Amino acid sequence: MKKLLTLITLLFATSTFAEDTLKYDFQWMNVPVVCGTSPEVMRYLKDNDFNLVSISIGREGASETGEPSYFVAYYMNGSGDQSVAAITSPSGHETCMMYRSFDLMKPGDKV
Repeated sequence: MKKLLTLITLLFATSTFAEDTLKYDFQWMNVPVVCGTSPEVMRYLKDNDFNLVSISIGREGASETGEPSYFVAYYMNGSGDQSVAAITSPSGHETCMMYRSFDLMKPGDKV
């Protein structure tokens, strides 16, 4: 199941940015993605005090007119210093957390 979710994620990423990799000097990289059922990922986010900040739609070909391919959600923790970006399959059954970052700062924040 884990391999299948990883493959689906890679297929979405590959189809979404295929045109841009020809136009720009992009390189495919290994990214630490963690996937699970959407309810399990939501449980993790709740257990770790993350709240939904925004949601958007990923579209085929990274084009405004492309067909919807996946959902993107951005979460922040209660203290505002950590974030998680997640993508969810069109079925809504699987979600992959693209990253969990720490020491979040916004423009104008003092170091």
